[in-house]
Amino acid sequence: MSKFTVVGLGPGDPELVTMKGYRALNNAQIIFYPKTSLNSAENILLSLGIDREKLRPMEFPIGSEKLQDLCAGYGKMIMETYYRNVESVYAVEGEPMLYSTFLDINPFLDIEYTIIPGISSMNGISAAMKIILATKDEPLQIIPAIKDYRYMESRIMSMQNTVIFKAIRAKDIIKDIIIKHEIKDYFIMSYVSTDQERIYNNIEDIRDYMTIVVIKRYI
Repeated sequence: MSKFTVVGLGPGDPELVTMKGYRALNNAQIIFYPKTSLNSAENILLSLGIDREKLRPMEFPIGSEKLQDLCAGYGKMIMETYYRNVESVYAVEGEPMLYSTFLDINPFLDIEYTIIPGISSMNGISAAMKIILATKDEPLQIIPAIKDYRYMESRIMSMQNTVIFKAIRAKDIIKDIIIKHEIKDYFIMSYVSTDQERIYNNIEDIRDYMTIVVIKRYI
């Protein structure tokens, strides 16, 4: 029986792909990956010297009512490949089990598979900006940005260390919370470890979907 492996590609820099992930990519006969407007996964794969002929893009239109049907189709495609004894990989940016497109496909898979973890973008921002995410007994929470002021405020103010993914979706709410509670230590970065990497000093200036905010509170 063939293998199906999920490989985390890391935050963007091809050199941050693990050696184990790199070997799986090279051994695969087919590589499925999420196709986006920025072609992040594709760019990483090509930078690693992966043969373009292996690549099979999958689109995930944000907010589309057809997303579930698309993912069901992708799951069927992966399983058909698996049962043809073709070794395949699903290669996804960041860490497969953290806010990745693989989690949309996973419910439609009824096969055995292996996951090779990747470096998350929150680890990328902590390294790039030398941010201590948590130390000793400090808690750390990871949340997606949601357009719900009460929720965001309660979550941010409940912890010493908060990582917010896709911050652009609620940047005005996050800004108001930071001002209201006079939070001084927060860090903003988009497209971590790529050529497009950008550090923001003001949360109002966020323009990029792939933006992370790290908030440090000293209770």
